[in-house]
Amino acid sequence: MRLPIIGITMGDPTGIGPEIIVKALLMKEPFKVCRPIVFGDREVLSKTIEMLGLNATIEVIEKVPEEGYLPQKIFLFPLSQLRADSLHFGKPTRECGEAMVKYVEEAVKWVKNGKLDAITTCPINKQAINAAGYPFPGHTELLAHLVQASSVNMMFLGSRWKVVLVTTHLPLQEVSRWITSDRVLSTIRMTDEGLKKYFGVPHPKIAVLGLNPHSGEEGLLGKEEQMEITPAISMARSQGVIVEGPFPADSFFNLSEPFIFDAVISMYHDQGLIPIKMSNFKEAVNFTLGLPFIRTSVGHGTAYDIAGKGLADPTNLIHAILTASNLSKLVHNP
Repeated sequence: MRLPIIGITMGDPTGIGPEIIVKALLMKEPFKVCRPIVFGDREVLSKTIEMLGLNATIEVIEKVPEEGYLPQKIFLFPLSQLRADSLHFGKPTRECGEAMVKYVEEAVKWVKNGKLDAITTCPINKQAINAAGYPFPGHTELLAHLVQASSVNMMFLGSRWKVVLVTTHLPLQEVSRWITSDRVLSTIRMTDEGLKKYFGVPHPKIAVLGLNPHSGEEGLLGKEEQMEITPAISMARSQGVIVEGPFPADSFFNLSEPFIFDAVISMYHDQGLIPIKMSNFKEAVNFTLGLPFIRTSVGHGTAYDIAGKGLADPTNLIHAILTASNLSKLVHNP
């Protein structure tokens, strides 16, 4: 069986994306499970290799190579010609924003045309892509737009929990108005379908968290549970989904007891990601439900505080690549 082809997008050229790509593709582990191709900028990657003093080579490609995938050899499909010497870490330009989107757009074209089996993305800068004319609050929303997906959800995969978010990149003051029964029900359904399709769970058991402290205390501390979340859970149950809740979020994530659910649905970004990142910061992987292809991503951001210092750890990217490869094998070779 031929190894899956995974497209890796470089992300923000002024963040740690180029560094973690170079470091990850020096190692044998990714090449044991896949054939990686990078979508990015040649000069930026070359300067990164030089800065780190690493023994790696870049081979520019125009199509998927048949062979030659080896550690220390980076197959690159170049999509930008940024002047690496003029870039400053942590200060992406408008041109950088355009480049970040180009990498993703091209990778999506390749996977839709069957040239790739999955995509793994490195972190982008949301302000830079907005400045370049792309009004999306993040990768997930950009990807949904590119494939015209009606609904997508972020699923974070940790060693202990799989957490799915009802809302993602929203100011906290706007979250409550986005918690509707339709949106919660859609998330429950997508989680149920995703667990069956991608993880081979025949009868998933799903937990749903409340929005308010103590899940609203029967309306005393908020009515979203009574008005929106509980009705969505009831509707999902009537459709055959095994789902329980809403559970108070502050006491739900307990490391001292066995975990009985296959996934947890969180109402907002930090509610779900704080426990995941506390327990699995280096290993937790972002997986997008609702796309017509497999997309994983690192669970961290551009890390400007360490960009350019040679300190970036490629562990999370390696996990994201391995996850994309394993999911691809399950889907294409059930």
